[in-house]
Amino acid sequence: MIEIEKFGLETPLRYFPDVSKLYLGKPKMKELEDIFKPLKDGEETFSLKHLKILIDKENRYWKFLDWWRMPAIKKKEIEDIEHIFENLQHKDKLVIEELFKRLKNIEIVSCILRFVDPNNYGILSSPVECLLYVKGKEPIEKYLLYLENLDELKNEYQFTRIADVDMALWTLARILYSSSLKDVPKYKKIYDLYRNKPNALKRIMARNALEHIWEEKSYVHISDLFLETDYIIAGIIAGRGLEHFVKKLCRENDIPLLKRDINGSEKKVSIKKLANELASGRYITKEEKFSIYNWWEIRCDLAHEFKMKSTSNEVEKMIEGINIFINKHS
Repeated sequence: MIEIEKFGLETPLRYFPDVSKLYLGKPKMKELEDIFKPLKDGEETFSLKHLKILIDKENRYWKFLDWWRMPAIKKKEIEDIEHIFENLQHKDKLVIEELFKRLKNIEIVSCILRFVDPNNYGILSSPVECLLYVKGKEPIEKYLLYLENLDELKNEYQFTRIADVDMALWTLARILYSSSLKDVPKYKKIYDLYRNKPNALKRIMARNALEHIWEEKSYVHISDLFLETDYIIAGIIAGRGLEHFVKKLCRENDIPLLKRDINGSEKKVSIKKLANELASGRYITKEEKFSIYNWWEIRCDLAHEFKMKSTSNEVEKMIEGINIFINKHS
């Protein structure tokens, strides 16, 4: 049994043959690489023969047809790109576009590229998409972003080939999402270590998942997105939005954000004192000042969580109130 001291992708990669046998019929990845390698070396030209090998109706290499359907392609369409792999580059967008134009399926495109150049390409599949939350406005962008993720992990875990990173991720995803696999002792160690430790995969997953959230125009809008899943985080983010806006109002009205203490050192003025200054100058109402006091107390209560009293309902009203306040004074 393989001993695991810390989470890494080397161990899932070692189990790829065992796990893939359950889903892909013991795929012969090395044999497929050998068949497609002459395309990149310029020793062969791309043809329908290679697509027939990839489809593998007799399941000699893998169970391709269990997962994908190859569209009908005319011989002339392939002849137009028969030399397409001779100068293949890493993340070669032009090659990806030409293949996608004919195959209409980015996963099949990724399969071909993975076998032509395993050093620089991997297969985009549903398990790895779910594992890393791979996003993209359209299929080609999604695949290019996935290749960036694979590059990052290749460097992080000191792999030589991107295809190996991809196989490790696929194996890990199958273990994580399979109720039967994750209870097998040798796989359970991988499952537990992944779940219980921070790692590069989780950072990439979070970045991919949150990328569009951070495009929202304000912290208050973002806070509302977290309200149902974690009202504490939602309230802290809303408090950040409130702080930014109160300081913005102060700068616009020449109210200093810093003051000198008796020792001559500059100190930040508290949000409550800034709210008081804004109300004294009649830039906000007295009622709004007291609302800011209340919202800031909720924010501090959530941030410190010492005998926390604030409820989900109070945070929801806080977010709504801050949003109305900001819209009024923007």
